[in-house]
Amino acid sequence: MYPGKHNEKEIIQRLLEGDEQTYRQVYDQYWNRVYGVALSFLKSTQLAQDAVQLVFVRLWEKRSKLKDVSHFDAWFAALARNTIINALENRAFQLAAGPADELTPPDLLTPGYLLEYKSAVALIDEAVATLPPQQTAVFQLSREQGLSYAEIAQQLNIAPATVKSHMVRALNAIREYVRLHSGDIFLTTWLLTSILEYFF
Repeated sequence: MYPGKHNEKEIIQRLLEGDEQTYRQVYDQYWNRVYGVALSFLKSTQLAQDAVQLVFVRLWEKRSKLKDVSHFDAWFAALARNTIINALENRAFQLAAGPADELTPPDLLTPGYLLEYKSAVALIDEAVATLPPQQTAVFQLSREQGLSYAEIAQQLNIAPATVKSHMVRALNAIREYVRLHSGDIFLTTWLLTSILEYFF
């Protein structure tokens, strides 16, 4: 939860109004958290810093979408996660077209890593497809639409505690599926499953 005297509704309203002070407060509060995820995924301080800056640029550019959001933390987590994953994929495509620069570790973010990354994404999609319907619904509403547990509970007409239970079971099932099926792409898949739950 965002600290201070303003609740999430007020934060959202002020961002919608283009309040730069609130934007700066959000930046200061979340920067280290987003950077930690980006660094673990991109394995380069420069690339991670660039990705974090892009996350906050996206926040400002997409602030008009906050009018339909009631849970800022979940919405911002989804925005950050998707931006970082896109940064990884874009970087891998760039490297496929030319040599890596000196800031990129030689054994990471290569064309081969791009193929591994795509396989990891497909494996996680397979894992989600094996979940029971209710777990799938909870997982997708939380991770893909950025809804809070309370919002999911209201939409599915179940208790928030039940939503949390379904999410815990879904993540455990995904990790177990990954463990059994990942093979040579275990590291990439582990990073992807970690980023899915880092913010929550």
